[in-house]
Amino acid sequence: MTCDDRPTSSDALQPAIIVTQWSKIPSPRNSIVMLRKNDGGAELLPSRAIGRNRNLSKTSTTQWLALVIFSSCISFYLGVLTTWAVGSPSGDVARATDLCLKAVNGEDRGDLGRQVGDIFKTRLDIALDAIKCPEVIECPQSKPEFLDPKLDSKPRFSSSLNHFLNGAVTVNRKNLFDAFDFGVPMSESADNQNTLVLYDSTRALPSDEVMRKAAHANEDIPEMDALDATANCDTMNVLFIKNPQGRIRQCVALVGGQYQGYHIQRWMRIVGEGPHGKLDQNAPLHQVSRMVTSIGYDELTMPKQWHLDMHRDIMLTYLTHLKEMQNELKSTLKEIAVDNAVVVMTVNKGQSELLINFVCSARARGFNLKNVILFPTDQFSKDLADGLGLATFYHKELTKAIPSEEAARYGDSTFGHIMMAKVICVQLVNELGYDMLFQDVDVIWYKNPFEYFNAPGSKQFDVYFQDDGNRQERFAPYAANSGFYFVRSNNRSKLLFRSMLYQGDLVLACRSHQQVLISLLAEINNYAGLTVKVLNRDEDDFPSGYHYHMRKDWMRQMVDGKKDPVVFHMCWTLNKINKLEFMKQMGMWYVPDKCVGREPKEIVSGSDAKNGLISECCSAEPLNKCYYRDKPSVIPCKDSPPKDNGGRSFW
Repeated sequence: MTCDDRPTSSDALQPAIIVTQWSKIPSPRNSIVMLRKNDGGAELLPSRAIGRNRNLSKTSTTQWLALVIFSSCISFYLGVLTTWAVGSPSGDVARATDLCLKAVNGEDRGDLGRQVGDIFKTRLDIALDAIKCPEVIECPQSKPEFLDPKLDSKPRFSSSLNHFLNGAVTVNRKNLFDAFDFGVPMSESADNQNTLVLYDSTRALPSDEVMRKAAHANEDIPEMDALDATANCDTMNVLFIKNPQGRIRQCVALVGGQYQGYHIQRWMRIVGEGPHGKLDQNAPLHQVSRMVTSIGYDELTMPKQWHLDMHRDIMLTYLTHLKEMQNELKSTLKEIAVDNAVVVMTVNKGQSELLINFVCSARARGFNLKNVILFPTDQFSKDLADGLGLATFYHKELTKAIPSEEAARYGDSTFGHIMMAKVICVQLVNELGYDMLFQDVDVIWYKNPFEYFNAPGSKQFDVYFQDDGNRQERFAPYAANSGFYFVRSNNRSKLLFRSMLYQGDLVLACRSHQQVLISLLAEINNYAGLTVKVLNRDEDDFPSGYHYHMRKDWMRQMVDGKKDPVVFHMCWTLNKINKLEFMKQMGMWYVPDKCVGREPKEIVSGSDAKNGLISECCSAEPLNKCYYRDKPSVIPCKDSPPKDNGGRSFW
């Protein structure tokens, strides 16, 4: 056949047959092109279909196979009928024979008939793949390359592996992350490191002939562009791996031919359990959880009975009052939401001055806080929020178990209770269908964060999280900071926060909801397709306490006006005292001492207490003060003592 003999559009639209052209094949890589009758009839074998449209030989191997199969079927039925005529079976034999005949004939459910048909079709497809079609003259772009792989070199992997390994290429890690936004923060040195792409099938190999052969052949693994390397992949499974400590002898087993798995099993040589576990290279490998560190220590704290009892009491109150809470909250959200989005915060008395500071700093920069709703955990915080002009939702019964004092340190029991309040307020708003920005009260706005999350290029993800900066193993793979994140309300995010609510006993036991939230992000991403994006710590828009303590070069550029962040989150602090000191050094503090820890009625009298706190408690300019010479500051603090032993002056 020459190029001029190819079917024309009129040939393709003949009433008996629908033709799918080579360049428009929608089937997976391992399919052969099938021609079907347009009346929905059975598939036509390729050689027979081609024979109707092209001047090929009337006699083909396919027709011969069909004749043999047809003759075999006739012989089978004649044999059955002959046996039946010779002697009529009785009893159990008769019943069994009757069932077999019905199954073959497709009566009742016809399961056996369908299974025989499936086996026949599979074997026939294999036979057809092995048959060489009549020789034709090559036409440019007349067929996809994967049907003619031309792989005549010795394969890279042995025949015992070709059921799941048929080639490999490498792709630069940064190039891969640029091509596919996996949502996880990209680690350092990506420019100088490659990733390994393995091909399950030869049909998934790259289209470029040279690269296809190199990927398949037993020679050096070629490097390719990410999009070119994956152009023929119908699916792509991505595994992120890193040796947490260089001295650990880590192995990775890829088990082909098994039922598909969507989680990683971890096996380690460990003796002891829980906090007493440790790595022992002489111990046998046995299965461990994802919360076990590379040295054998298990960071998961399982809930005790009192955690279960407290969570049960909270859930009982929550479910008892759910409808009334939703009705009340719904009316408030409808009134304050801007473009169906709100800012959600929660606070207790011990953190109240940080709430004042957020409001004052935002007002100083001209931000409208109309769509902010505060979930106070005590009456003091509610009165304070009212005095600042914020919308509030306060349910005394639901929050009575939460202490009013500040946490003495990160991760103590009070901190854990406050984390539970964060879970409840977020879930209530998310379930009512509102997009939201949740943030802690130690956040400073420099720009309106909604402009970032609503930008055209930012709408592909369901949830955005600030990068915590911490790379502890328990925070893998996202390292998400639970004190600043944006959520689009949909079925996937609702599943996330309902799951979070129901795991409150674990939140209380762990005394933080961060590691519980990160594990659920990975699970709901895997199970329901939740799209998660962590705002990389190496980018400039969302700095935090990580930058304050670990990236003094970055902080110097911020002080010099060379960095222009959207917000700053003063996390990574041991306690509130340190937090306030750092914020005052960095020009982030706007609250005079007279407003710290005092009730609104003590600050302003009478009716002014309702809305008069802004004028009394908000400075128009930051109230800067030095504390430590070795910590970043907007003013020189050379004469102050160091915070860390041997710390060098920031100035």
